[in-house]
Amino acid sequence: LDVIAQNVVNVNTKGYVRKVMNPESRVLAGRGAGVQEGGLTRMVNESLLKDIRKNTSVLGKLQVEQSYYPRIDDLFGEVGKDSSISHTIQEFFEAIEVLATDANKPATQLTLAQSGKDVVDRLQSMTAGLQTLRAETDREIEDTVALINQELANIHDLNVKIVKNAAISTGVADLEDKRDLALNRLAEMIDIQYFSRNDGAVIVYTKAGDMLLDNQPQTMAYSANTNIDPWMTRAGGHFSAITLGTDTADMAETIQSGKLKALIDFRDTILPNMQAEMDNLAASLRDTINQVHNRGTILPAISGSATGTRIFAKQGDIVDDAADATADIYRNGALEAAHGGLAFNNLNATYPYLATITATNAIFTAANYPAGTTFTIDNADTPRNNGTYRVVSRDSNNQITVEKVNPRQTIQLSDSDDVVIATFDTDGNQLFKTTLNTIMQTNYSGTYGPTAGDGRTSADFEAKGSRADWSVNEVSAHIESWLRSQGYTTAECKLNSDGKLAIDLKTTGVSLAFRDQSASADGSTHADATIQFDVDGDGATDETVEGFSNFFGLNDFFVNDGQYSIYDSAIQASTYTTTVSRNLRLLDGTGQIGNEISVPAGSSLEDIATLINRHTRTNESALLTSTDFTTSSDVTISVSDGSSTITSVTIAAGTFSLYEIAGKLSTNGIQASVVQEDSGYRLRLHDSSGDALTVDMTGGTIGSTTLGATLSMQQTERMRAAVVPEGSGYRLRVVHSQNREIYAASDLDGNGASLRTDLGFNKAAVRSASLIDVRADIQTAPENISRGAMQYNSDIGRYYLSEGDNQTALQMATAMTTKNSMSSAGGIYAGKYSFSEYASASISLAARNASHSADALDYQTTLNQSLEFQYTSYSGVNLDEEVASMIDFQQAYTASARVITALQEMLETLTSIIR
Repeated sequence: LDVIAQNVVNVNTKGYVRKVMNPESRVLAGRGAGVQEGGLTRMVNESLLKDIRKNTSVLGKLQVEQSYYPRIDDLFGEVGKDSSISHTIQEFFEAIEVLATDANKPATQLTLAQSGKDVVDRLQSMTAGLQTLRAETDREIEDTVALINQELANIHDLNVKIVKNAAISTGVADLEDKRDLALNRLAEMIDIQYFSRNDGAVIVYTKAGDMLLDNQPQTMAYSANTNIDPWMTRAGGHFSAITLGTDTADMAETIQSGKLKALIDFRDTILPNMQAEMDNLAASLRDTINQVHNRGTILPAISGSATGTRIFAKQGDIVDDAADATADIYRNGALEAAHGGLAFNNLNATYPYLATITATNAIFTAANYPAGTTFTIDNADTPRNNGTYRVVSRDSNNQITVEKVNPRQTIQLSDSDDVVIATFDTDGNQLFKTTLNTIMQTNYSGTYGPTAGDGRTSADFEAKGSRADWSVNEVSAHIESWLRSQGYTTAECKLNSDGKLAIDLKTTGVSLAFRDQSASADGSTHADATIQFDVDGDGATDETVEGFSNFFGLNDFFVNDGQYSIYDSAIQASTYTTTVSRNLRLLDGTGQIGNEISVPAGSSLEDIATLINRHTRTNESALLTSTDFTTSSDVTISVSDGSSTITSVTIAAGTFSLYEIAGKLSTNGIQASVVQEDSGYRLRLHDSSGDALTVDMTGGTIGSTTLGATLSMQQTERMRAAVVPEGSGYRLRVVHSQNREIYAASDLDGNGASLRTDLGFNKAAVRSASLIDVRADIQTAPENISRGAMQYNSDIGRYYLSEGDNQTALQMATAMTTKNSMSSAGGIYAGKYSFSEYASASISLAARNASHSADALDYQTTLNQSLEFQYTSYSGVNLDEEVASMIDFQQAYTASARVITALQEMLETLTSIIR
């Protein structure tokens, strides 16, 4: 009756399982002695219960999905709705069309500028929303891990009680009910499998076999990020690992279902894929519109200045010096023998952008200075020639062609292409004109030259070859010289402190314009010039860009508010491997980072990432304002690879330079160099085998400090490679740890292919949607939007600008409707799309995924309800059955009472007889 009472009372108690008491016949001395309480049975179907828990994990995953998908739908909007990104892009296109019909009307210019800003704002707000959702899922992962730990602790506690009570034959049924309920809650959060021991305890594992609970619960751990950016990935190491116990491996990959799985999927796959689609859209829109906008000009507004958006490395330079008698050369960790003088010459015929060094005594032997050798020059007569050099080639035993470690980046005009450079008055009449190829072959060094601190040498102003490899400094020097030779005596054209090309006529009432042509002759076909960009000065093209102004970003409509500090490959299959041996060099503004990387045939993306991470390890000093030091005591510098000391050098007290330190440390596989960064210098070391280095310094007192403290050498990971999932495959991603511009170079084979072309390895689109913006002066002064272009009047043989010209506006409208080739990103495959079509495809994909998840949730909910009904039909309390059982017991009790009454009456009669 007590069991029945407990069943009735708990009829609505969640997790309560109906109990049945099984009475047993009592036997004493071989004879029946009535009835006794038997075992208490829990009405549980274990097979059905396991099936329910498996489906509970699936249901938990789908419920989380449906808590996020509606919010994603709100972010993306619906195709055709005013709030959608596709509608915003369509309005931008319509504003361009209106501008093309009335190019000089301020209202149409303002509308286009505002419409462009609306696109930017929409992309930025969608990015902010997606990253907010990622941050929420990340915090929920941390909360869910805490709840899992709580349930595991609860199950462990119930295990202990069940084992103890079973040992002393005390009832455990209610404790088992509580444990089942805890297992249900655990299954909702993470996929589990469990087994019962003979003593009644259960042990719990994940489906993948990770042990969650045995004799003790294993504690899961996770710490959420405080900030999440679009480029951050778990594969890239930007999120903490979900660990179990003392194991540091990340469980995220092995979790198969439950709420935790859904949260991981949203943070690492679903939301990043959607973000990748928006970034790809933003990058393609930016690049397409900018290419057209850079062809254009403005009139009656005028502009005599422009600042590019492309960032160049700190340019290495070598100053001509025919007889440098004091320079010291350090190679292989030692000072070379007396050389009797060096001759520096920038005008090397084979590599005009590099330099030759000739020694009076033939110290540059083929054996000691083969191509690739690095050496350091110190104490040169011309201080700017101090530095670290790499041998490119050799002409004889005493003349070598070299480059500085800080690269000289070069451009080359393809085929017969040329660029007209012209100035115009306020009416659009030509004042002066030339072509880029013409002025590059002009020697301006006798009249014009560098100014202090502009990073150029006199050789930059000398005549160069026709359509040769021109360094960025050489291009700026010749444009500046030509402008000054036309009477703009204070005009400037050079790289600014940010590494961007800046041009300023320093006069009013004059416009400066560029016109790409298919040839140098006046009036040649107006077509984008092909610019071949060599990022590391090795003479090979690393990037090809259409349009001179577009290459430098002198007249961009959309700007990227940041540096291109991330490189991505195209999406590759998980089975991707290289088919031939390739190489790769990674650089930033200071030059090449670490070794040239040799990638053997058959390398996977993971193999390449491992090679990059190994061979871009460096050990670097703090940023120094000077390269000279004076110590009052000797300094000993030891370099080790963690297992042994590679080299140890002692420099006597006195005055010495960073270049001498670099020269003496460059030995036994150590590559030491002095690099320029911003306005300072760093000492950089790396090991030719890619081992991590440790630098120790003793002595070297400098006033109240030491050389070691001043240099503060640290192991540095300037770049980090990882393989990140996206869409149906993976990308190889390289991220600069200091958010600086990355340059990638790879040797071309006979077919013009390289590792870069094999992988599709280029500046990443990631972050484009969050960093894109309309150029600031266009926002404040929409008349700066390009509408027309420089044109040629064959009757008078002069170029001109026309106030009513709308050809650039028309070209932008055409670009908006043209189906552009767009690479795979997120869930959208490569193909030809207009920008509105691509945006609509992204919206449709998000809506389709949300609808699919909702349908799956409806099905799973129905299935779980069906399983629960079957389970409760067997295990739940039925009041009618309990009342019937109560009546049965009541009748049995009444019958027993009648027997007892008859016996009592008989005993009383017997007692009376005896009396």
